[in-house]
Amino acid sequence: MFTDDKKDGRQVSGQKSSEGGRGNPEKASPAAVERYMKGIDLPAQKKDLIERAKQNNAPEDVMSVLNRFEEKTYNTAVDIAKEVGRIE
Repeated sequence: MFTDDKKDGRQVSGQKSSEGGRGNPEKASPAAVERYMKGIDLPAQKKDLIERAKQNNAPEDVMSVLNRFEEKTYNTAVDIAKEVGRIE
């Protein structure tokens, strides 16, 4: 994806929203969220997922989705992906 740089008209590249980039700040794909869960020990609580994403420098769209997760235990990566789907 390319966006115009307003200062001089040049184009600069950005990440696809599916990669956890500048997409809609309210949405992130399950794959994007999964990318920022690297190193998480499951089962985990919502707060643990958010902390791991912060440690992995997750972008705003991923953090926004995680902040909307239900307060419960996530036992598997599939549980996390289902929760992302529920939010979107």
